[in-house]
Amino acid sequence: MAPSSSLLLGLKLSMGFLAAAWVSFWILKPTKTWKRSWHLAEELANDTFLRDCGLNVVVFCLPVMGLAILAFIHMHFHQERKQRKQTRSWDAAFSRPIIVKSLIGVISLGELLAVSLFLCFVSWTYYSDVSSDFKKLVPYASLNLNRWQLKVMNLGIRAGTVSEVCLAVMLFPILRGMSFLRIFGIQFEAAVRYHTWIAHAFLWLCTLHGVIIMFIWGQKKVLLKEITTWQRVGRVNLAGAIGLIAGLAIWITSLPVIRRKYFQLFYITHHTYIVFIGFFLLHAGEKHFYLVFSGVFLFSLDKVLCFIQSRREVCIVYARVLPCKAVELILPKEPSMKYKPMSTIYLKVPSISKFQWHPFSITSSCYQDENNVSLLIKCQGKWTEALYSKISSIKDEKLDQLKSLIVAFEGPHGPSSSLYERYSNLVLIAGGSGITPFMSLLNEISSRSSSTRSYPRKILLIYCIKRTQDLSMLTPISSLLHPRKLKNFNMKIFVTQDEESPGTAELLDEALQLEMFTFGTERSHISVGIVQEGLLWRATVAALSFAVFLVSLVLLSNIFVHQVHGKPNRKAYPSWINELLVLTAFIIAMSCSAVATVLFRHQNSRKEHKDIKYSESTKQKSNYETDQKCSSPIRPEMYFKQRPIFSDVLSDISNESTEDENIGVFVCGPDSMKESVASFCKGNPKIDNCKNGSSSSFVFHSVNFSL
Repeated sequence: MAPSSSLLLGLKLSMGFLAAAWVSFWILKPTKTWKRSWHLAEELANDTFLRDCGLNVVVFCLPVMGLAILAFIHMHFHQERKQRKQTRSWDAAFSRPIIVKSLIGVISLGELLAVSLFLCFVSWTYYSDVSSDFKKLVPYASLNLNRWQLKVMNLGIRAGTVSEVCLAVMLFPILRGMSFLRIFGIQFEAAVRYHTWIAHAFLWLCTLHGVIIMFIWGQKKVLLKEITTWQRVGRVNLAGAIGLIAGLAIWITSLPVIRRKYFQLFYITHHTYIVFIGFFLLHAGEKHFYLVFSGVFLFSLDKVLCFIQSRREVCIVYARVLPCKAVELILPKEPSMKYKPMSTIYLKVPSISKFQWHPFSITSSCYQDENNVSLLIKCQGKWTEALYSKISSIKDEKLDQLKSLIVAFEGPHGPSSSLYERYSNLVLIAGGSGITPFMSLLNEISSRSSSTRSYPRKILLIYCIKRTQDLSMLTPISSLLHPRKLKNFNMKIFVTQDEESPGTAELLDEALQLEMFTFGTERSHISVGIVQEGLLWRATVAALSFAVFLVSLVLLSNIFVHQVHGKPNRKAYPSWINELLVLTAFIIAMSCSAVATVLFRHQNSRKEHKDIKYSESTKQKSNYETDQKCSSPIRPEMYFKQRPIFSDVLSDISNESTEDENIGVFVCGPDSMKESVASFCKGNPKIDNCKNGSSSSFVFHSVNFSL
């Protein structure tokens, strides 16, 4: 039964209230009023069973956890609603490109406003803390500092304090299964760059924090003593130094010049975030850790769930080798697993590497084939070349029964709603491998057009490739190149480096007729197929694990922290005791979530266990290929030795429009392509049609197919 509008509205209002409360706490935190009230609240909490640790968790973590839980519930119910959602004027305005050519790519109005507000908030926090410190300079007992040294020292300390603002939100964009940002239409691939921006700011502030403080220590000739001493009470300077080194290692290896050339080094070094977060807890103390704990908790829970899912393995059902050095893989999945167009899946082939995971766009639609999911992988590195060679060698083997190929998976991850449904006209612009996210979109439109209202009414695909042989990249959607599959679908292909030859048309026909080959199935019992927990389960496990953490922390604090007259006597035990209790409660919560997830998956697998219907899949494949051969495909417009002039192409589309409407422009390709299209959409947000008096608005959407 579809949910009522009042239920969804109530969820939205609740999420808005929790988000506003969390932001308000951060805004008020640097003020004198908050500091006085907070100290009083902690004293009152210490007289209760909750204690000050429980109060910190409830105030700074509960709003975010509640927001995430409600977001999962909202996305679950929103999926059941079948009505089409029109693009609102403010949606189009926020998507409009404002900064086109920059070091960080195309920036929309919404992103610019969000960045500006965040910078204002960071500046406000830093100014409030520093001005408060300067009004009352408190000398350090262990250091004989003069006035200017005290001021510089406070500047460095507050740089570390304000970095906590960045750390509090830095992990949200890179959540996969536990991502609640999808409710705003933000995909994981697009959100990665938000993580990059925040991480750069965070590490700049951490470096500034460390350099300034070490400079003052050097002035007083106590640098070596301070940096090598493990303080029993208060800040642990050695832990801060170790954490800073780990952060700098992550930062340096994430620079584009290193990440692109040595991806495995980048990937492995990034896992030292565990070291960084652990020593951040020891250095800053548990009360500062509670400020950023919601992001750490969700990120850890996400990793636990992803790890459990990645333990399952499947056999490739069948594959297809393309002349452009690409392979199409078909994997089995549970019919109950649904996903949106432009979703991604993480793949590992143990026979190539037991540790390397790579993300790929799904090219199929769950409405097209409920038993399988397809991927198109082009050679662009050592791992993909090894996969291509392995698939090709299996195909070339002269055996009656081809051997099986085992893969592990994690995902799929994608948007919570289909943006394309908002538009009557769609323009899809792809370059090279950038065609892969649009394949799932086209397959879904084709498979659902008969059961729902046909949206969008017109689709134009502009595909840019370097060589003629790259035309074979269109093989997975060859069945759509028929008039009865997709109505009002047009395609323009630009071959930028090759000239037209007499056999080009035949080459395209041959590419569209490539057949698949079936893998062996003797080990198909390893797993029924790809399956993923639903949104309601994610909401449940998030609520369960957070409740376990809070209860465990409060119980441990009451049991192991000595109390004197109802207040903790912090001088009676070292500071690391509190951090150890936080870590213990955290491990208990993660363990409970892992056990609950394993039991849930085991119960579902027993309930829904059934053999994969390979014979049926092969039959579908044969019918699919026969359908291609029995009708003549659409002949796309082809241009050689030239690049598309997007201003001319998009202007022509506007002239063909017969009513006031928004035109969705989705771009997936190199940065230069995105910048060119964004420049047109920025300079021409609305174009009037002189023929019929209508006007068209171009709404720009950037789609990423790689991290």
